[in-house]
Amino acid sequence: YRRLFLLLSENQYFRLNTYLMGSMDSRKELTQQTLHAEPIIAPILTETLENELLDLSEFKLLEQADFEVYCAPTPKMPQMMREIGRVREESFRDVGEGSGLSCDVDLFDPNYHQLFVWHKTNRELVGAYRLGLVDELIEQGGIHALYSTSLFKYDEAFIKTLGCSIELGRSVVAKQYQRNMHSLLLLWKGIASFVQRNPKYTHLFGPVSISNDYSPVARQLIASVMSVHYYDNDKAKLVSPTTPLERNDQEFWRPDMLSSLSQLPLLSKVLSRLERGIGIPVLLKQYLSMNGKLVCFNVDPAFNYTLDGLIVVDLTSVPEKKLGKYMGYDNAVKYQLAHKKM
Repeated sequence: YRRLFLLLSENQYFRLNTYLMGSMDSRKELTQQTLHAEPIIAPILTETLENELLDLSEFKLLEQADFEVYCAPTPKMPQMMREIGRVREESFRDVGEGSGLSCDVDLFDPNYHQLFVWHKTNRELVGAYRLGLVDELIEQGGIHALYSTSLFKYDEAFIKTLGCSIELGRSVVAKQYQRNMHSLLLLWKGIASFVQRNPKYTHLFGPVSISNDYSPVARQLIASVMSVHYYDNDKAKLVSPTTPLERNDQEFWRPDMLSSLSQLPLLSKVLSRLERGIGIPVLLKQYLSMNGKLVCFNVDPAFNYTLDGLIVVDLTSVPEKKLGKYMGYDNAVKYQLAHKKM
């Protein structure tokens, strides 16, 4: 039976490839909306940022060669927040996203923590992540204090399924550090270090973007494959989009055809052919490698119509070797063992 299934999957894979290649002529259909974008602010003076860093020593999570990783409440770092906002907008516009504002800092930022990497020798920001401590945010402002409620409809019933959780978002790496995975690795080491210091947190969740660099058919394909192979159907019943992804006329595949794309390398290969070298979004691949599960998709009109998937990662079920890559193997074993005893 397994051999028959593999044969059927292989045939479906080739059929799907054939159909997708036939759609390439229309892949340039416009998805990006015209934005009347404001000019991006100038970089914050290096001396100003370094002076602020002197007051953030208690928030330093780790140091590796020339890189320092911090995670601090936003009010503690107003100048670095502006620099993060500048780098966000610059980087997001490059991939067909962006707020269109001169500095991407929103109404949620002041109540969140900002995790960021600083290069000591180059004296510049490398990348950043936004962390929302869900228990604290809800206590302060209720469920709508969470950024993701602006994209997805859910209530406390969904949050309760996550235990003690952290909302992640606004992941960004500065242009000059995007050539390799080291910067993203450092950000994830920072997240793991924060969790290790605050071990009550067991789940990460938040929107992961599929940018307008992808054609409409590719975005539909990614959403369809995720819905078949990487979905938490129970949690999905508790979440709905504020702006649903509209079905495209080019969505010609059937669910059974998608069975051939259960392996991420195959999906990435198909996307790479369809998108002229662009495979699975890096951050989506990162979450999936940690057993992340999607629960909903939404289109964000306020962020240049980016497609967002709401994804959930249960850190207590991530393979020890994988979690150990970021937290350190012994720390990962200790963390997961402590939660198994609860």
